[in-house]
Amino acid sequence: MLRILTRDMLETDRHAFDEMFRARAAVFRDRLGWQVDVKDQWERDRYDEAEDPVYLVTQRPSGTLTGSLRLLPTTGATMLKSEFRHFFDQPIDVDSPTTWECTRFCVHPLAGHIDQYSSRAVATELLSGLCDLALDTGIESIVAVYDVAMIGVYRRIGWRPTPLARSRPEIGNLYVGLWDVTADNCRTLRVNLSRLLEQAPSNPAKALVDGRMR
Repeated sequence: MLRILTRDMLETDRHAFDEMFRARAAVFRDRLGWQVDVKDQWERDRYDEAEDPVYLVTQRPSGTLTGSLRLLPTTGATMLKSEFRHFFDQPIDVDSPTTWECTRFCVHPLAGHIDQYSSRAVATELLSGLCDLALDTGIESIVAVYDVAMIGVYRRIGWRPTPLARSRPEIGNLYVGLWDVTADNCRTLRVNLSRLLEQAPSNPAKALVDGRMR
């Protein structure tokens, strides 16, 4: 199940935000070792606090969140214009009302033990929901920074980005890419998600946690 959260829902749906921000701390600070701000076990930054992000989350029937991502319009403040700008030698000029930035892509480790298929299904459900949401609201493309190791994953999921630039060697093997939002891409994602759900084993194993869109 997919849900949309906005900043004005923080007090009325605090439990969902609590799960999301705690999961982000567990993935980005504890697992990946990023230098992120964590306060009271919540990972939040200035975009969560001062901008007007849209969050897409996946949720079990029980209400537990299993994954989340954050969207910001590129016409306003984004991580690509600020925190990620120095990653790349060439300027990345992405500023359009039909292009939104995706960051904090996160499969939640606090959702209980899930097997590899289920973890991949959560990631695919998030991307499928993102594509559908963008298509329905007139967003034509999604921009994000991603690790080179994710190229094969995106290919298997069925929604590959067009790389715009590669990071400087001392930064790591990172790219900034553009995901085109089309009806065909959305259909492919839904088909692949259905296939993953059919393959998921009945006895979950240890969770496979990831968070590769920064």
